[in-house]
Amino acid sequence: MMLGCIATMQLDGLTMDLIHKDSPQSPLYPGNLPPGEQILQPAACPFAGLHHQTSMMSTNKAVMNRMMSPLTSYGDPFLFLAQVGVGSFQEKSHRTHFKTYYFQIDTGNELSWIQCEGCQNKGNVCFPHKDPPYPSSQSKSYYPVSCNQHSFCEPNQCKEGLCAYNVTYGPGSYTSGNLANETFTFYSNHGKHTALKSISFGCSTDSRNMIYAFLLDKNPVSGVLGMGWGPRSFLAQLGSISHGKFSYCITANNTHNTYLRFGKHVVKSKNLQTTKIMQVKPSAAYHVNLLGISVNGVKLNITKTDLAVRKDGSRGCIIDAGTLATLLVKPIFDTLHTALANHLSSNQNLKRWVIHKLHKDLCYEQLSDAGRKNLPVVTFHLENADLEVKPEAIFLFREFEGKNVFCLSMLSDDSKTIIGAYQQMKQKFVYDTKARVLSFGPEDCEKNG
Repeated sequence: MMLGCIATMQLDGLTMDLIHKDSPQSPLYPGNLPPGEQILQPAACPFAGLHHQTSMMSTNKAVMNRMMSPLTSYGDPFLFLAQVGVGSFQEKSHRTHFKTYYFQIDTGNELSWIQCEGCQNKGNVCFPHKDPPYPSSQSKSYYPVSCNQHSFCEPNQCKEGLCAYNVTYGPGSYTSGNLANETFTFYSNHGKHTALKSISFGCSTDSRNMIYAFLLDKNPVSGVLGMGWGPRSFLAQLGSISHGKFSYCITANNTHNTYLRFGKHVVKSKNLQTTKIMQVKPSAAYHVNLLGISVNGVKLNITKTDLAVRKDGSRGCIIDAGTLATLLVKPIFDTLHTALANHLSSNQNLKRWVIHKLHKDLCYEQLSDAGRKNLPVVTFHLENADLEVKPEAIFLFREFEGKNVFCLSMLSDDSKTIIGAYQQMKQKFVYDTKARVLSFGPEDCEKNG
């Protein structure tokens, strides 16, 4: 936890560092952890992240059409972090400071929240964290919202006279607490800290079965910055600062951070394609019209019923930076899996490789350097735009026991198709929620994209 001084200024945009969990600026970067506390990938499974996604899917199918989140659903829960200063604390010098926490960026949900000190009360549960929970009672700018006294309150959803919230991410996994207003502070490109007052958020006093718990006391993530549809999202609360627009660019190099930009700070780029984004209530995620998929220009035989949104909110296609690997509903996944396997079977420099008998992996060992040549390209045909995914974003490449191996970095799901962050690599994405369009195209993300 860090302290910083608060300053205010008028903004027409905002730029935040998106910190990849493996970058030197991340608290999870091995060089930033004391000896003996470094988090290691299991040696027996070089694709542990994908296997973890698979295991989580079996528990989340029932709620996929209601709520999706990188917290408990599909993938690495620490793909991107943002540093946010929270609160106003009076020091002995009479200067006002904030406390800095790491938030996970969540484009699939609306509400932002942080774990608060109330989780230590009898009967409540805190998820493990390397720092104490947020001391809301000590902040001069913390104002809990009284029951039914704010448009963000759910009618008559109250606890001890305060406006309550409850977000469910999967069976047995949820966060609950009270809504409050607080000052959030960001390090701006003006070289000063910029304070945004009266940001509404959830003060979490009870959280169960969060994936963050697997890091135990090494976990640096205190909460979530909600970027989805809805008036309670951080994006919407920025108002004229964001004008409903934000962008990100996912680099293939984890040692480099990228940026989350809002409003006029979104850098203009040439030759971006544009497609429509929609909200399918009650989900706060960004839906796009997926019309088909091609492998090396050959369109796959996929039925419209597997692509379209159903009345219960299932099926359809979401684009999400918080989900690690792309999910495809089973009929689409099986069709793509077969097409890729057929293509790769003709490459004599590859050998099919089995990680685990229980997983339907599409993995190969490279018998020579030529094995990496002529790998296929997958194209997602969206409405009025084509998202072309290169081999380095289709497969996950690793060295294991002296072998060069790779696996398909997409997974099967019973409910949703989600284009995840790994398949968005080396592309810039601009979300304009007022115009309801998503623009994207190839970009060198390390050049200030």
